[in-house]
Amino acid sequence: MNQINQTLPSSLGNDVQLHPRTFRWVAVLLALWLATGASYLYRQELSMQLGLWDHFDINAVNYSRYVDSRDSQQVFQDQLLLVRQGYRKGALFVGPSNLYSRQLLPIDSNNSYRMSFELITLTDGTDDKGSATYAGVVFFDKDKNIIIEPQSHMFGVASNDVVTRATGRLQLSGVFSPNGRELNRIPPSARYMKIAINLNYGDPRAAVVLSNVKFVPYVATGDNK
Repeated sequence: MNQINQTLPSSLGNDVQLHPRTFRWVAVLLALWLATGASYLYRQELSMQLGLWDHFDINAVNYSRYVDSRDSQQVFQDQLLLVRQGYRKGALFVGPSNLYSRQLLPIDSNNSYRMSFELITLTDGTDDKGSATYAGVVFFDKDKNIIIEPQSHMFGVASNDVVTRATGRLQLSGVFSPNGRELNRIPPSARYMKIAINLNYGDPRAAVVLSNVKFVPYVATGDNK
């Protein structure tokens, strides 16, 4: 019986080996890719840790239901609808929604800060009265307890402000400082804060789109809303 012996070419029979220099380049590129990806995913947390306030921007994934000091995970996953308004991204909220920033943010009670955000009303709610909005901050002391004097929620940006569809895109802002008046004053014992925004207050039929929420240092002092 004839036997046919087949020999595989050496290029297929041997394992493919990378040149050591090529392997090092691949490893470096992979490490850079992983580092870039991690920085992108956690850029907001890094900004807070490094104190890069100018790059801090609250968005939909950082809203929390909780006003206390817990570092809660993102919420409203079953209610939140992200939308795009031209080149901006926003979050649609239907009915009463109490929002807080997810993390406690460190502040200096001797400095001034400006909070701002944008709203677009989609439905004017019951009897077409418009959508009532409250917005400001909640301050915490060095032990991360809520400061309740003069009151816990310092709605120095909006306090029962009613917006309607006829208003169009509305930007609301306020400055908090140690010399501010009433709801815009930073208590001397404040060491942390959370943003607080109440949308569609008391009206399940009202709907707004919230976007571009920011809290940044303000160069001037003695300003208020």
